Amino acid sequence: MTATFSPEQLHSVLAQSEPSTKLAGALSGPPLTVCTDSRQACDKTVYLAFKGERFDGHSFVAAAIDAGAPGAIINQSAEASVLESLGDRQCFLLIVPDTLRAYQNLATSYRLRVNPTVVAVTGSSGKTTTKEMCAAVFSGRRFFKSAQNENNEIGVPKTILAMPEDTQILILEMGMRGLGQIAELAACGRPDIGIITCVGVAHIELLGSRENIARAKCELLEHLNPANPGSEAILGQAEALLVERAAAVFTGKTHIFPADTFKIVSADAQSETFVFGPEHSQNQYTVYAHGTFLLQDAWCAVQAGLSAGLSPAEVAAGLSTWRAVEGRGNAVGTRSGALLVDESYNSNPDSVRCAVEAICSGEAFPQPSKIVVLGEMLELGDFSDRLHEELGQWLKDKPISMLMTVGSQAGLIASGASGAAFEILPLKDREEAQAKLRQLMQKDCCVMVKGSHGTKLYELVGALLE
Repeated sequence: MTATFSPEQLHSVLAQSEPSTKLAGALSGPPLTVCTDSRQACDKTVYLAFKGERFDGHSFVAAAIDAGAPGAIINQSAEASVLESLGDRQCFLLIVPDTLRAYQNLATSYRLRVNPTVVAVTGSSGKTTTKEMCAAVFSGRRFFKSAQNENNEIGVPKTILAMPEDTQILILEMGMRGLGQIAELAACGRPDIGIITCVGVAHIELLGSRENIARAKCELLEHLNPANPGSEAILGQAEALLVERAAAVFTGKTHIFPADTFKIVSADAQSETFVFGPEHSQNQYTVYAHGTFLLQDAWCAVQAGLSAGLSPAEVAAGLSTWRAVEGRGNAVGTRSGALLVDESYNSNPDSVRCAVEAICSGEAFPQPSKIVVLGEMLELGDFSDRLHEELGQWLKDKPISMLMTVGSQAGLIASGASGAAFEILPLKDREEAQAKLRQLMQKDCCVMVKGSHGTKLYELVGALLE
């Protein structure tokens, strides 16, 4: 943790935002950071106890005090049990209605104190990639970003509280499990620039329709920093469903992916260079990625940089340093001479379409033999069978050489593609896929592997690279 609060500041912030806050013990001492793990407690921390599904942090308040913490922040509901566990230990307790809300309120207070330009990223897919592209764009400034998977109600305030006090740009990734969650995260982070990458079918199991997904994502725009009348929205998709919902909840400046003027001016196996819009037609931006969605993500990052006041030259220089992380489209040569495109980090219907379109680019991937290996797309709920079959139907007319599916549910993709001109191989597991691919991979062959993280196709990728 970087953020520090004097004990008196802690009490003041929580009392203002949590009117029922009570104090037990005497407040005094030097500034403290907020610690949520009792094992990290020391004399420079105040311990904040969460009650989770599998554990209750209130059980460790005494241990945190024994480790040197001068005080703790606890839920009202746990006050009696905590006081009993403390015995005669001397410490202060800030007793609040909800420690999670208290944590978020402390983060908001620190965000306002540091006052960076806050860029928030959400969307059905591409959140992490866009966040990392934004980090590249802002690499010439003092920036701080969400760590991997720190995009929920605990991770967002944790990121805010961890940023250095001289941060100029704070980049927050915001995930979602249902309606209201992005509103909660945005209210905590108060973004100045809100990016929605796309509205797809990820989360449809939870929300039931793309319309509800659009509503949930656009909560971000409803909660852009109220203190900044110049807050801006960036939509990585020009689809009416997203554009209309955004317009209904946000009347400020909105940038929509310029599909009509976005042009790829050059491409190779590693990168693509694009221009967009008459006002930027002389400015070229190179990104080490391929495919419609990744290019839209890159445009979002470019627009975020421009909206934050960076020059086109600064933005272009920053974006050119971005590289895909493992499992997110990085192309790797193999001993056989085949090119392996690793998309094994995760999968949903939209991201599969993007990945397939990318390798179908003859300019970027000139290999005559193109093998698409697909595992199951998880978390699609009652829509799963239909979406797998529809993906197979979409694949039918794509210029690939072979479709290989791994696992029984992914076999529905193969069924949907039945009748296509390319060869279709539904396989039962990773081992069978590995054996078959070792026979097929050779020079002038491009193999793309994609599946949801739970399918562990990254293990197949690792085996093929040995």
